[in-house]
Amino acid sequence: MKVVAIIQARLGSTRLPGKMLMLLLGRPVIAWTVQRVRLAEQVDEVVVATSRADGDDRLAAWCRDNAVPVFRGSEEDVLDRYYRCAREYGATHVVRVTGDCPLCDPRIVDDLVTLCLADDELEYVTNCEPLTYPEGMGVEVLPVDTLEKAWRESTLPSHREHVTPYVRFHPERFRHAAVTSEEDLSHIRLTVDYPEDLMALERLTRLLDERHLVPDFRLSDVVALLDGRPDIQKALSSRERDLWRLEVARDEGRPLE
Repeated sequence: MKVVAIIQARLGSTRLPGKMLMLLLGRPVIAWTVQRVRLAEQVDEVVVATSRADGDDRLAAWCRDNAVPVFRGSEEDVLDRYYRCAREYGATHVVRVTGDCPLCDPRIVDDLVTLCLADDELEYVTNCEPLTYPEGMGVEVLPVDTLEKAWRESTLPSHREHVTPYVRFHPERFRHAAVTSEEDLSHIRLTVDYPEDLMALERLTRLLDERHLVPDFRLSDVVALLDGRPDIQKALSSRERDLWRLEVARDEGRPLE
């Protein structure tokens, strides 16, 4: 078996263009995400999957210059990009992480991979359904056979763009398992979508660094710091979350739950 973590990333974000190469404590956001996922013991290889668009040339060049495997595929059909990346790198199981989650906890990744590998009948493992972890800690693990089924059968634009909705929102078709947080932390947001997010995470990572916790800190370390710095938590959590869910629900013709 080979577990490949595929980090989707691009420079063409509409809300914060170029965010993957913006600096967080002196290092690009994508560097944080790659390093954090590489700390997961159950992951065999970490690959950045970006698009073939000219606008992502700088991101691909950064990957090559920093010895990070990179795959380039469709800009809009991200599911196709994932599937072809998984096949190129010989994955039997895929870990899905997005590049704008620089604080992703490798222990959460390990927990999900361990659960998925322990049961051959599992087709999808996530800590996103139900939402109990902070936004920015979302991880999904699925066998490549499940990814292929989604790749072959998904037709809705939002399913192709967001990779897993065909599997994620249809447990009647796929055997799911969920990992939930002991404490509901869904009110916390730890992702980079806006300039204010980057500034708030800069302050947060500086505090982590001052306590000599970087790079191998836990989600619990982050939560403990935020408890003492409500100003940072407020700056991060004041935005609407998971707007893509509305797009998927609209495509599927169902109300948002």
